[in-house]
Amino acid sequence: MSNPHVRDASEAVFSVLTEAELAKRRSEEGVRVIQHGGHFWEEAGAPGFFQPVHLLARLRPDEATRPTPLSWGYRAALTPESAGAANGSVPIERLKDLASYDVSSLSANRRNKLRKCQRLVRVVQLTGPELLLEQGHEIAVEALSRTRHRKPPSREDYVAEVKRYFQGNHWCVLAGLVDGRLGGFLTGYAVDGIAYGSSAYYATWALPTNISTGLVFEFAQLCRRSGKVQMLVGGLHSREVPQLSQFKDDLGFVVDPIPIRWDMNVLAQAFIRWRRPHAYYRLTGTA
Repeated sequence: MSNPHVRDASEAVFSVLTEAELAKRRSEEGVRVIQHGGHFWEEAGAPGFFQPVHLLARLRPDEATRPTPLSWGYRAALTPESAGAANGSVPIERLKDLASYDVSSLSANRRNKLRKCQRLVRVVQLTGPELLLEQGHEIAVEALSRTRHRKPPSREDYVAEVKRYFQGNHWCVLAGLVDGRLGGFLTGYAVDGIAYGSSAYYATWALPTNISTGLVFEFAQLCRRSGKVQMLVGGLHSREVPQLSQFKDDLGFVVDPIPIRWDMNVLAQAFIRWRRPHAYYRLTGTA
């Protein structure tokens, strides 16, 4: 019996939100959201650190200020006209040209891998949580144990995360099926013309199918077809993981340091810079 909450990637759709709509959804998902300087900010990472809910919303210097006196740190992207006021950057990875993105945008090696994936993997959009609840937790735990990107979630936390994906229509969840079995999935959303890849998990047994190449490529095609997305951001630059950087380079992503204003408690700054220098680089764009 076919799953009614699965549709082919060629038929996938999702909503592009405004900043205010995204703020409302994030609040409904349990994230702390506040208003400051005409924009919506969310608590990101450790409690007390804030950034705009739309990370690349461009703020003026008078808007990019500490959103609450109790915050120990913040960052916000600046308008192009205000770039001279920046004291750092957010090193995003974005597709060089989403509007013209197709197979020819890939390296020759990556094109071959995409063709292999297209033979072995069926890429679909999930519109309900059933498949992820049945088969996804093991994949997420295995993938995070392999990449060490963050601590693997408990079953309870994973279920809560999956249910959030289907509360509204702004999350896009693409999955790769290999002979009907879940081999991996990725999530993303779009706001004010910019799409963000949020998370991606791939089973070790499915990696030889090049499932990661196929899912990222199909998400880009979905964004391109929408007509409402002008930029796709595939995360922040992971300079300490050369294999990931090469993967994104082969797919047509470029590192683009977006000017920001940021500030941080001096003790927290020193600690993060000492213990987690690569995270510090992604937070501030500085070494």
